This record gives sequence, C-alpha cells and structure tokens, in this order.
Amino acid sequence: MARQNLIPAGLLLLSAIPVVAGSLRLTELAGGASTLPDSDRITSLPVPVAIHIISVTVFSILGAFQFAPSFRRRRRGWHRAAGRVVLPCGIVAALSGLWLTLFLPRSPADSALLAVIRVAVAAAMVTFLVLGYRAVRRREFTRHRAWMIRGYAIGLGAGTQAFTQAPWLILIGTLTPAGKVVTLTAGWLINILAAEWIIRRGRTGRVARRLPGLEPAPSAAPRPPRQP
Repeated sequence: MARQNLIPAGLLLLSAIPVVAGSLRLTELAGGASTLPDSDRITSLPVPVAIHIISVTVFSILGAFQFAPSFRRRRRGWHRAAGRVVLPCGIVAALSGLWLTLFLPRSPADSALLAVIRVAVAAAMVTFLVLGYRAVRRREFTRHRAWMIRGYAIGLGAGTQAFTQAPWLILIGTLTPAGKVVTLTAGWLINILAAEWIIRRGRTGRVARRLPGLEPAPSAAPRPPRQP
C-alpha cells in the first residue's frame, strides 16, 4: 500500500515547481509584486495566462491521484468524478498553451523552432486526451489508461523541464534560443519515454499473470487409500 502511494507523491513532487511558479504569476496578475522574471511580457495577456495556470494546476494535482492503483480501487466513484474534471482541464491547459505560443510576444530566448515544437506538443496532448475519452466511452479501459498516461506525461513536462534546464543555467548561464529548445524538448521527451515504459510494463505484467506457466500449480489431489 505504501509503495503504491509513492506514485501520486512523486507526481505531486514533480508538479510542485510549475504549480508554485504559477501561483506567483497569479499573484502578479492580481496586482501583487513581481517576483518572477519576464513579468511584463507574460502578464501582457492576463486572461489566457490565468486560464492556463489554473487548468494546469488542477490537471497536475488532481490527475496525480488518478494513477494511484489502491486509491482508485477504493474510490471508484471519486475516480470517475475527478476524471470529468481532469480531462477537460488538460484539454484547456493544452489549448491555452497553444494560444500563448501563437499570440504571446516572444522572449529573446524563444525561436520559431521552439514555437513549432510547442504547437506539436499541444496538439499531441489534446489528441491523447480525446482518444482517452473515446476509449473510456467504449469501455476500453486499458487503452483509456494508456492514452491518459501519455496526455498527463506531456502536461507534466514543465516539472521535468525545471530539472533539464538547471544544469544549463548552472554550467553555462543564460538560456540561448538553442539551449531553450534543447532543454525544453528534453523534458518532454523524458516524460514521453517514461510514459511508454510504464504503459509497456503494465501490459507485460497483465500478460504474465495470464500465462498458464506462471500460474501457481494446483495442489495434488490426495490418493485414495489402497484396498487390502
């Protein structure tokens, strides 16, 4: 039980940095002091920025508990109810991120290549979440789980990107356009590869449990006593 609780705990930990940063941005939008860099540019589109932060926060935090097996089994009704919030929040997060990519003024470290990558990532996230919704409507729960893991992995990219950017900032300093492309793309790729590993590992486990050779052998029936 405790081991399974590590899943949401790890996902919440990975979400902590973007969630905290988003909270500080919301404080700025509400008229608070500017504590993060690039505030003038980011707050030039306050409504899309606020929508993006709120939807990402709900998607990250609430979604983390959707992947806890024991929690999901004990609270099946909660899992369904939370899914009705998590899925649309994920789609809104991806679409608002796409909007900001296309209409937010670029920073000096942004490039056309990074914009293309962000558009592709947002499109992939929306596609995965929609496919997850279609799968659960058809009661294809294995496919639903796989698509939702993929969509959630992309949505959690900002958490991993904090770790991929850290070595660059420590060793080199200010992010260049090439450095930003490399570090952000690395974060998404790490999450995507981790998602595929988790999906394949789950499928292998289910197949192994169904293999006759891996099932416990039935106990031998007692022999009848020999007649004298």
